[in-house]
Amino acid sequence: MVEIVPTVTAETPAEFATQIDRVENLAERLHVDLADGQFVPRRLLGPAQIYGLEGVPLDLHLMVEDPMTEFETIVALHPSLVIVHAEAKGDLMTVFGQLRQFGIKPGLALLPETTVSQVTQLLPYVDHLLIFTGRNLGSQGGGFTAAGLAKIPEALAINPKLEVAVDGGIDPESARLAVAAGAQVLDCGSFIQSAMDPAAAYAELVKIGQTL
Repeated sequence: MVEIVPTVTAETPAEFATQIDRVENLAERLHVDLADGQFVPRRLLGPAQIYGLEGVPLDLHLMVEDPMTEFETIVALHPSLVIVHAEAKGDLMTVFGQLRQFGIKPGLALLPETTVSQVTQLLPYVDHLLIFTGRNLGSQGGGFTAAGLAKIPEALAINPKLEVAVDGGIDPESARLAVAAGAQVLDCGSFIQSAMDPAAAYAELVKIGQTL
């Protein structure tokens, strides 16, 4: 069964609270985007501003230039997974090792222009691979680019144990494509967050994940 993970992408504490309120009772896992305003133009909340998620398995998606910035604060949130970008600065192998020392699963994210062949040496050392299929990293509702789905079998051929997620432009149509391509996790933002009935939108995606 494919797991549907609601996404929170907030610039302010008030926006964070609103988005959390819309999704925290829907799923057993949440995906929170953090951005420093440098890796992507939009600055989102930092780790020191994340709160109120005790007991909820948390995926932190670091859209930051240096994943070691505020590392202690990130660890203090006790996330189950921290996803760093292949395009970030620094020694990612060191980042992965540091996360594991704290019992946190390391994940890797790929922008559309980054190929699987460019990260072949990293894939055996992560538990999770996020394939970004949107058009505007750091913003919800940016559309979907299906070409990125070809990365799923390529990555699994290198590390069959990977949990592969698709993030960006997820709605019922793109969800079907992603699931058919082998995605195990769908990170979904605007389709759920902007819905008149977030619970119904979430349930629609869950049904797709269960039936394909």
